[in-house]
Amino acid sequence: MSEGRFRLAFEKAPIGMAIVDMNHGLRRVNQSLCDALGYEPKELLGKNIIALTHPDDVKADSPLIDQLFNGQISSYRVEKRFVTKRGDLAWLDVTGVLIRADDDEPLYGLAMVEDITNRRRAEDALRTSEERYRSFVVNSSEGIWRLEIEQPIDTTLPPDDQISLFYKYGYIAECNDAIARMHGHTRAEDMVGVRFGQLKLASHPTNVQTMRKLISSGYRLLDLETEDFDNSGHLKYLSTNLIGIIINNRLLRIWGVQRDHTEQRTAELKLEYSLRQLRALSAYLQSIREKERTELAREIHDTLGQSLTGIKIELSLLNKRLNSDKEFGTKTISEKLEELTNSVDDTIRSVKTLATALRPGVLDKFGLGAAIEWNCEEFERRFGIQCRCNLPNQELEIRDEVSTALFRILQEALMNVATHADAKAVTIDLVVDEQNVIMVISDDGTGITLDQLLAPASLGLLGMRERAEVLNGSFVIEGKPEQGTRVTVRIPLLVRTEIKEEHE
Repeated sequence: MSEGRFRLAFEKAPIGMAIVDMNHGLRRVNQSLCDALGYEPKELLGKNIIALTHPDDVKADSPLIDQLFNGQISSYRVEKRFVTKRGDLAWLDVTGVLIRADDDEPLYGLAMVEDITNRRRAEDALRTSEERYRSFVVNSSEGIWRLEIEQPIDTTLPPDDQISLFYKYGYIAECNDAIARMHGHTRAEDMVGVRFGQLKLASHPTNVQTMRKLISSGYRLLDLETEDFDNSGHLKYLSTNLIGIIINNRLLRIWGVQRDHTEQRTAELKLEYSLRQLRALSAYLQSIREKERTELAREIHDTLGQSLTGIKIELSLLNKRLNSDKEFGTKTISEKLEELTNSVDDTIRSVKTLATALRPGVLDKFGLGAAIEWNCEEFERRFGIQCRCNLPNQELEIRDEVSTALFRILQEALMNVATHADAKAVTIDLVVDEQNVIMVISDDGTGITLDQLLAPASLGLLGMRERAEVLNGSFVIEGKPEQGTRVTVRIPLLVRTEIKEEHE
């Protein structure tokens, strides 16, 4: 090639070109190189090419130039950073070639330079974006997943056909640890690659309904409340967003974001259940109160009313006889007064019986221990079930509200034994330590079942629990088939709780 042609090709080349002497100085440069570095040609001439290189890239580039000029290599190629005249960074793809004379003596180096700044900036931006995306997906508390469709699905097919193809060809291509934990796995790697149809959550009926909704909405569903089973078979409550990518009526993939609302939903369901129980308990207590009032009214009318009416009639007759019959003797008067005295005694006993039914006097006069012994004897007498009680030897110093709560719980528990347990014996243990009073009621009956414990109609159990918890105590009931039931009540001694009584 003639010098003229070389000069023309050198000057007009679309890539940067430079001739570098054996001391790394620039002896000749073209306009493309000047444009890349922001210098005028005369400003670049004489500059050391290594001095223009970014300091962090000198160690990688300088040995290559030395090897080229020493004849160890005939050429090299490297991407490196240069510092422009304005101080900016320019990424250049540099190819260095050694030019020799006819006698093979090295003359100079020829550098051919392509400005790749925009490409590297785009790559850096893409890498940064990828890192941010990866960091967001990996560290997100929300479950994120991408389902790819191995064979794109025709979205004009009937919904059932689309669902069938989705279960067959859809697989989890990407997900984070959060979604894996939601579905009973440890890591995202446990789910990646798994076909959707192989997941337990896919077989749940609500997911088929979700797929129908997704198809009918054009593969776009937001804030959909769903129920799924995790890998262990536990029911999960999730809020799901689904967006399908469709091109030319072909479903290619589905992006999904899920939030686990299981704890919140479980708490809401428990709260709803508690509210239903409390409403039922309130109605139950009201009916019990009305029943007690009815029975009390009947007892007063049938027992006290009749007794007092009989006494009144006897006194009226006695008064008439005294006024009309002068021969009505002292002996006869004495007999009549004795009959009236017996009637009064019977009435007094009836009053005591009614008062004891409302609240046993032994509880107020002699304390909880004596009341438990009395109730145990009455229970054994009425129902023929052996009843033993183990009480502390020392006198018990227990607040009135605690004694009342424990006594009422005992009454309800013994009534449950008589009604449901089919037991032959029941034992009551009362223990008082430095902090708590503990009452344990054990029977040898059939044993309460879990269904009975959770039954909405078990309002007596709920009432006992409420009595204990209102005093910051605990109520635990356990049952084993054919081994009986055990009720444990624990109430603190020192916690002061105001008990508000209803006055009606």
